[in-house]
Amino acid sequence: MNKQDKEFEAYPLEEYPEVENVKFPQEIYIAYAVCGKKCGTREFIVDGQTQVCQQCGKLMFRTEVKKYVLADEE
Repeated sequence: MNKQDKEFEAYPLEEYPEVENVKFPQEIYIAYAVCGKKCGTREFIVDGQTQVCQQCGKLMFRTEVKKYVLADEE
């Protein structure tokens, strides 16, 4: 197993905390981010957070940002 494979290993299920009563924000900004031309990865990320490319480990660049509003679930 190489170093990168180890970085993305999951914990055993019992190692994760129990989560209750999660409150989502009413609105959030999402960015479309791209990695370098050599890598080519593209994905949506939460704006304002550091985004490390899951393929090559370098930082991604935000190209556009849009506001998303929480939809009612009825």
